[in-house]
Amino acid sequence: MALVREPPVASQRLRGKAVAMQGKIADFGIPDIFQLVSSQAKSGSLAISGNGRVTIFLFSEGRIVDVQPDRRESRSLLGTMLRDAGILTDSDLRRILSAQGAGGKKIGEILVAKGKVSKEVLGRYLVLQVKECLFDVLTFREGEYRFEGFAVRPAPWGGEPIRPDVLLMEGMQYLDEYPRYRGIFPQGDFLVTRKKGERVDPHAFSEVERVLWKSLDFSDDPDRVFRKACLTGFEGIKGLAALLQRGLIEVATKKAGATVDPGKRLRDEIADRRRFDTIRMAVWGAAVAAAAVWIYRGLLSRETFRVFTAWVDFF
Repeated sequence: MALVREPPVASQRLRGKAVAMQGKIADFGIPDIFQLVSSQAKSGSLAISGNGRVTIFLFSEGRIVDVQPDRRESRSLLGTMLRDAGILTDSDLRRILSAQGAGGKKIGEILVAKGKVSKEVLGRYLVLQVKECLFDVLTFREGEYRFEGFAVRPAPWGGEPIRPDVLLMEGMQYLDEYPRYRGIFPQGDFLVTRKKGERVDPHAFSEVERVLWKSLDFSDDPDRVFRKACLTGFEGIKGLAALLQRGLIEVATKKAGATVDPGKRLRDEIADRRRFDTIRMAVWGAAVAAAAVWIYRGLLSRETFRVFTAWVDFF
């Protein structure tokens, strides 16, 4: 691990909390900040601001236990991630957010309590959220940081807190390799699908390739495929590059206005089925009405009634 430089700002008190360090990112790099908090086994919050947003990482004894993304960056919010992965619907998410506002609980706690997700699934997506947020702040070149020391409860997913040094190694790989893998694909939004008729042996795939291959059934939008597979954008694009090299996927530029939302597609299919059922019921209703009219006019007419009465009188 690289030597950690001392931060340029000394400790002070702010609103009753110990501020271990604060300063500008240009003077003290983000990797150094994380390593310093880790090496000194600090507990508290590390707020990093840049690119018009603020991301807060929570530490317990030098390890990351949670993250609070900027709400203006909705893509990194847990509810949005689970919706994009197909685990929640839009209506599910609205109900959960309403319940969160009323009780003040974290969205993950509500989801587990309501049985929407298991603790294991929640844990995987919370770790994914931490990774995505760290990779994002590593791209900041300008901005500020501030660490406030206080006691922090254990990781909300019930697993082991994340070691910053391990996460930073992945972050450095992301900064070095992501542009190269992303450059393989079209600029801007693109679509990806399996090649039809290709026979594959999933056992020959790496774990990332295997979950990506399976998740391609869910959507042709790479970002949603990555969410379904519970992979970071870096892991996902690297896995797609491997599948493309194997000749197993097709890539196309996304047309303006094209929709690739599997949830909307499913809702449209349900609406189509309901319309078909409505038309079918209307046809059956018309047929029953026609039969009733025929019975009334034919079997219950005056002539028929007189014949029936004469037959009864005869017997």
